[in-house]
This record gives sequence, structure tokens and C-alpha cells, in this order.
Amino acid sequence: MVQIESNMLGDMSPEEFLSDYWQKKPLLIRGGFSGDPALITAEELAGYSLDDDIESRLIQNKVNRQNPEQHSQHQRWQLSHGPLQEDTFENLGEENWTLLVQSLDYFHPPLQELTKACHFLPRWRLDDIMVSFATANGGVGPHLDKYDVFLVQGEGQRRWRVGYKGQKVSSINPHPQIAQVEPFEATIDVIVNPGDVLYIPPGTPHWGISIDNSICYSIGFRAPNIGSILDSILSSASLEFDSLWHDEGKLKKYHALGALHSELPEWSQQEIAKLLNKRELLIASGKTVTELKYPEMLETVSLAKSQELSEIAMSEGVVLHPLARIAYFEYEQALLTFINGIYFQFPKGLAEAIQKLNQNLVLSKNELEELPRLPLGEFLTHGFALGALSLPEA
Repeated sequence: MVQIESNMLGDMSPEEFLSDYWQKKPLLIRGGFSGDPALITAEELAGYSLDDDIESRLIQNKVNRQNPEQHSQHQRWQLSHGPLQEDTFENLGEENWTLLVQSLDYFHPPLQELTKACHFLPRWRLDDIMVSFATANGGVGPHLDKYDVFLVQGEGQRRWRVGYKGQKVSSINPHPQIAQVEPFEATIDVIVNPGDVLYIPPGTPHWGISIDNSICYSIGFRAPNIGSILDSILSSASLEFDSLWHDEGKLKKYHALGALHSELPEWSQQEIAKLLNKRELLIASGKTVTELKYPEMLETVSLAKSQELSEIAMSEGVVLHPLARIAYFEYEQALLTFINGIYFQFPKGLAEAIQKLNQNLVLSKNELEELPRLPLGEFLTHGFALGALSLPEA
């Protein structure tokens, strides 16, 4: 595994960043990484774009050579979705195109080093890492994102113009499947070098144009979606959705003409409120935010094997997989715990183990010995079974 040196926030403390910048305003951090992270080559990225199981896009923008930064509507944009063909790249030329590959941290383990640099943010908020390779004048145009993102510059240089959160911009679609905004007044206008980091809050217009051949790593962060939480509730095997409306004593003759009873919405709301107690909402929320995009990319093992690994871990320590998501709620006298979207209940004494794993990605033999053995053994067993935990490399 490639190891990189990073100081993601520069001289800024996590407290200052979370208080003054997170989801509020953009921030440029010079030298957040010590030079080019060099976690993937352009050739490797192109190879991943040929894979059926990996989401990729190729965007070409034909520009006026006299004014390469002209209005996006006056450029000719082309979009191709992967999987691409090998000969696609032979006819692209040396400028005006960008290749983007999504969720590549699942498929290219060296990229998981970038998530370790985000230790000051909850791991369950991490979504994925998108990698883009752009030639000179390549880019996707001015646009908005709904999520938080750290743009880490790899090789080459890009010019970034960034507005402010909530800035009024007009939406345009120079291509049916490409959403952009009109050029905007920038509060940040810089050329980033290898190792520089740019934080962009959601709803903040930004526009990157590659100066030369360059690679950018986009570390994206997801937020809970209420629709996903409701889907989780509706799929819960512990809830019964068979309550029926009773209209005895409520019906009038005019209801037969098609009028719905005015108490029907109130009854529905009351029945839903009975189902959606706090515990069920906590469980649905925890499952949703810890689900993995590609759970099959983590190596799961049988229960018997995981119990064996759990015993070995007590004398060797344990490591958290960089892609794994483990989180919890403290509720009444229990610890509602979620491992890669699966719910478990443990005693509250296990919270320290989860906290240390999320912060340091490891639990040493000595740290394990200090924790209560009974819930710890069960927790480790489930963690190994789901591929979230492993033994330290020899």
C-alpha cells in the first residue's frame, strides 16, 4: 500500500475548520499533501474506464482557440458513458477532454490513503473518491454539487474559480446530460499545484480548467437522505404495516359520491407516528448512513472463521478496513451499533473500541485487553464476518 504524508488542513485546527468553513465557505489549503500524491496513473485510470462494473464518463469540450474560457453555451460539449473502448483514447487529441471515474477507492486500494487524511470528519459521511484526468483546457465547466468535496490536486496544474455558498447562478445544459451554471463572480481564483487542496461546500459554484495534463482526486461526502431512511423503515421486518382504517360511525351518504373522509389524513399521520418511534428511526438512520456502495468489495468470511479471527485478534490487535463504516447511537442503556449497514446491539462499554477504531483505524493488543471481553468478542466476530476488520499485516 502506498503511504502519503498529509496535513489536510494545513495549520488550521479541525475545530476552526468545522466552525468556520465546513458547509459554510470554500477554503484553499496550499500543500495539504507533500507534493503529488501519485496514487494512480492516467493509464491506470483509462484502464478502469473500460470496466463494466465501474462508473465512468468522458467529457469533451470543443473551444474557440482564441478564447478557451469562453461562455460554456458557445462550446460544443460531448459526453460518453463507460465502459469505454480501448480505441476511444486514440482519437481524442491532446487537449479539451476529461476522463472521470467514480468510486475508485473501492477498486484501487492506494486511493484509500486519501480517506485517512479526513480523520477530523465522521467516517460515515465519506461517500467515495472520484478521479479525473484532464488534458489542457479540459474540464466539466462551471457547475454546482449537492455534497461537500475536497479537491486534491495530483500531477499537473488546474485553474479553479470558486464562488460562495448560495450564490445566485443560472442553470444551463449545454448537453442534455451535462448540468452547468453560467459563468459567475469568483471569490477564489487560483492555480493549484500538486498537493494543494480545495474544499468546496455544497451549493457553491466552481469551475476548473486544466492547465496541462493533470489529475484531480475528489473526496466526496454524503449526507443522509430522508427517502433512503424511509425506505429502510419500510423494509424493516420488525414493523407491522397492517393497521386498517375503520369508518364505522363516520360515513355519510355523500361519501358514496366520491368524497374522501376528512379524518383519513389525520388517521394516517397518527398510525405512522406510532410506527416511527425514536428507536426505529435511529436504527433506520444508522443502517442508511453506514451502507456501502459496493459491499461485495470487502472480503466477508463465515461465522466460524470470524470467531477464530476474533480469538487471534485478542493477542495481535485488529485493523479497520479503510472502506468500512462503523458507527453507533447511545440509546437508553444500549449501544445501537451499525457495521456496513447491518444493525447490532451492544452494551455501552463498547463505545471506546469503536471510537478508537474510527480515529486510528487500529486497536492494539494492549487496547483490546483494556476493554470488556464479552461484548468485544462478539463485536470483533461480526466485524470480521462483514469484512470491516482484519488482522494486522505481519
